[in-house]
Amino acid sequence: MSTSRTDRTVSPIPKRSLLVTAVAVLLIAANLRLGVTSASALLDLLTEQGALTPATAVLVPSLPTVMFAVSGLGAASLARRIGTDRTVSLGLSLLAAGLAARSIALPPLVLGGTVLATAGLSTVNVLLPVVVRERFHARVRAVTTGYTTAMALGSALAAAVSVPLADALGSASLGLGVWALPALLALLAWSGARGGAQVPRAGDAPTGTGVGRVLASPGALTMTFYFALQSLIGYVVMGWLPTIAQDAGISPVRAGALLGIVLAVGVPTTLAVVPATGTPRRLRIGITVLSLAGAGGAAGMLLAPTTAPEAWAVLLGIGMTGFPLALALVASLGRTSDETARISAVAQSVGYAVATVGPLGAGVLHRLTGDWALALISLATCSVVQGLVGLRLSGAVPTRPGR
Repeated sequence: MSTSRTDRTVSPIPKRSLLVTAVAVLLIAANLRLGVTSASALLDLLTEQGALTPATAVLVPSLPTVMFAVSGLGAASLARRIGTDRTVSLGLSLLAAGLAARSIALPPLVLGGTVLATAGLSTVNVLLPVVVRERFHARVRAVTTGYTTAMALGSALAAAVSVPLADALGSASLGLGVWALPALLALLAWSGARGGAQVPRAGDAPTGTGVGRVLASPGALTMTFYFALQSLIGYVVMGWLPTIAQDAGISPVRAGALLGIVLAVGVPTTLAVVPATGTPRRLRIGITVLSLAGAGGAAGMLLAPTTAPEAWAVLLGIGMTGFPLALALVASLGRTSDETARISAVAQSVGYAVATVGPLGAGVLHRLTGDWALALISLATCSVVQGLVGLRLSGAVPTRPGR
């Protein structure tokens, strides 16, 4: 990849500052899904305790994708005006405030807090690949693997301990709101990293452009479809798996642990898959394995949910590694960091807009039919289609060492 004017404007960063930035990126990443998975694990308890009504409980799993779609495109535009670093700080502030608001057991505050928190999440989510691209030129894949691993660990921890934590605190809403504390820690770490690293000038931040023009970039349209499918699958699993498990007769604590397994499995799978996709052939193999695993996990939850639920959770977790893989591939697209930011923003915004039908549709199907069969069949089908789209994407993404 050629070096552009945009890439040259960010001067080399001292190693110490680079280390501080890397730590901040890992802490930020650990927060990027825990607000979603903690709500999923506590969804039934929140409804039982009056913090959510049955109608609002259907909305909560869908709000993340809606807000990711709405806020994603605005992130690049805002970063152009005030700088990437300040925009990330703003996103983290919104995340912490939204998570804190959910500690109050009132449906409007739980919903409003979820909207605010996911608006912050989407902003940071779009810009984190840009931060990695600007700060860690020769280590994009390595750092992306690191932060997606941290993301999986954070979300797995929240899924696994939210129910026991809520029981210990005597309130599901307090068990939800406590996750504002790690978000504040990430904000403090990022503030320290900003002080030690060059902040890109407004002219160097991601520039806005039309969606159609961005999708005309090589691989961008296929990436958007791939991102949409993996988001749809991921947010159905993160939003509804504990409820699906409980409806099958599994205890709330074990159901939350199943989601924890799904997300924890993503850690070793990410470490194995993302670095190993440096050639088109390996990328195709990885994409195929993820697709088949996801379909198998959904089929297991449909046909024998109580027989071996942990095994189905492992397969679903392997399938959901499509998300860190997509982030790594997004960071490889584009000729400049500006173009990478635009592709990231469009792929995520359009992708999440499409993905919104997943968690919302799964909830509606359940309410209409009284069971989860159609939702799980749809989930397995989407996993297969994701694999086919990923195979097409493998021919469009540059696979170079270090990228």
